[in-house]
Amino acid sequence: MKKQINIKKLILLNLPYILVGLFATNFGEAWRLAQGGNASEKMLGLFAVLPNALGSFWPSLHPLDLLVGICCGAALRLAVYLKSKNAKKYRHNVEYGSARWSA
Repeated sequence: MKKQINIKKLILLNLPYILVGLFATNFGEAWRLAQGGNASEKMLGLFAVLPNALGSFWPSLHPLDLLVGICCGAALRLAVYLKSKNAKKYRHNVEYGSARWSA
C-alpha cells in the first residue's frame, strides 16, 4: 500500500523557501535591467536600479528572474538541509574530549 502524500504539510514546510525565491526574483529583475557591458559595470548599475526593483512587492515573472528566484530558494533549502544534517555532531572531525581519570 502506497503512503499518501500530505500536500498541505509539503507546502507549509517549503513555504519559506518559496517566499525567498519570489523575493529574489526582484534581484534578478534589477540585474537584468542594470546598464553595463561587463560584470563590474553591471554591479555598479545594479545599485541604481535596485530601489526601483524592490519598490514593488510583486515578484517578477520574466523567465530569467524566475530562474534566479528558483536558484536562490533552492540554495537556501540546501543550506538548511546541510546544516540540519550536521546538527547532531558537536564538533565536526574533532575529538569530543580527552578526560583523564586520576586515582
